[in-house]
This record gives sequence, C-alpha cells and structure tokens, in this order.
Amino acid sequence: MSRNHREPKAERKRKNRLFKGKHIKAAAGVLFCAALFMLSPVFTIKNIEITPMDKYSKEELCEMINLKEGGNLFLFNRFSAAKLLKNDTYIKNAKIKYKFPDTVEVDIDERKVRGYVPYMGSYLYIDEYGRVLEINKEMAKALPVVTGLQFDSFVVGETIDADNKKAFDIMVDVAQLMNKYELLDIVVKIDVSDTDKIMAFVNKIEINLGDMSNGDQKIRTMAEVVKNIASNDRGTLDLSDLSKPIVFKYLT
Repeated sequence: MSRNHREPKAERKRKNRLFKGKHIKAAAGVLFCAALFMLSPVFTIKNIEITPMDKYSKEELCEMINLKEGGNLFLFNRFSAAKLLKNDTYIKNAKIKYKFPDTVEVDIDERKVRGYVPYMGSYLYIDEYGRVLEINKEMAKALPVVTGLQFDSFVVGETIDADNKKAFDIMVDVAQLMNKYELLDIVVKIDVSDTDKIMAFVNKIEINLGDMSNGDQKIRTMAEVVKNIASNDRGTLDLSDLSKPIVFKYLT
C-alpha cells in the first residue's frame, strides 16, 4: 500500500462538517447558558439611583427612559437611554452605569434656569450662558428678568442670537453674578438696553449700575444693600461709581 495514501475528499468534508457542527452546538450551548444567567432574577433591577434635578422628579426621569424596578439589568440599554436624556434642553450631560447585580445609577449634569427674557407676551427661560431652555407664559419662580436685548427669533436649546452682542454678554455676566451672590430668590428686573447705564429694579428700588466695569463688586454691593432695605421702601441707589459714598435716596 502506498504511504502517500490520502483520505478521500468526501470523507474529509464529512469530518469537517461534524467538527464544525460540534463547535457550533458547543457555542450555542454556551450562549444559551449565558443568556439564562443574564436573565436570571439575580439581575432584576431593585435600586435606581438618580441625581436630583430641579426640573424633573425621579419618576419623570425614569418614565423618559423607560427605567423601572423589576426590569432586567441587561435588557435596559443604558447608552440609548443616556442619549435620550441628553436630547432634553435641561440636561447638559447624562451618564448611566450598572452597579451589579441589581442597581442602575443615573448621573445627570443639569442646566438650571437663571433668569427670564420677555418675548411676545411670554418668557424665555435662560441659563447662565443665555441658552434658551424653554418658553412659557408664566414665570415658574422668582428669578431675574432681563430686558433690553434685541433679537428677532430664537431656538430652544441654543443661546440667544442678539443683535446687541454687548448687551447679551452683560446679561450673561449679570446672571452668573446674581447666582454667585444668591440674588435668585427675588424678582430683579435688569435693563441692559444702555450698556453704559445698566438699570436694576428690585421691589420699589431703582438702582443705577452704570457699565459693567467692576461688575462683580457692584452686584455684590447691590445684594448686600437690597437685603437690608424693607420691601415697601421706595428710592434710588447709585452704584455706578463705587469710589463714591453709597447713599440710598428715599422717595415719598
């Protein structure tokens, strides 16, 4: 018999098919076991941890991404859910991660309303960068109201494209400073139409801020003074030049 005898081609193919078939069955068995393991009650969602938001409750956020206790951890697509959250104007960023074996953690970076801009009988809710978060007929709570911006249109989710850019920049600075000095719990009207003579109106007090040079000190001073004046008092306050004595002039 020849030493170079080879196995018939058909036999080799049959053995290859048997070999591949065994591997496919083995792989299928492994996948089946893995699926059973992943879908086992061990990975039932029992805890949902979400960063508290001013705008939305935990229940509202869960409803937005169809997240609920009792669901399976692996059947919840955290990447799609995070993308869905980031489509909301009030959510700057969202990260979702699993905490095995039964917890979903949702970390949210929220955009917060820092003021209002009147627009055709409604109010634009803006953040500290002048981004429009929503438009509403009413003010939700006491926050600064900014007038004097010149613009024809806006896009929710984007910053206001104002014609008077300097006035817009001043509005952004004032919003950030008022947040810094905790002047967000009272209605303060800010008129930025004249960038060299910015006016603020708190209750019955008229305040001349001048321009925004030394703006940080001016807003800080305004916050200190306003908090010490009775809400029914009427008068004027000139903070345009802080090198001069600060005098509140009462009006009758």
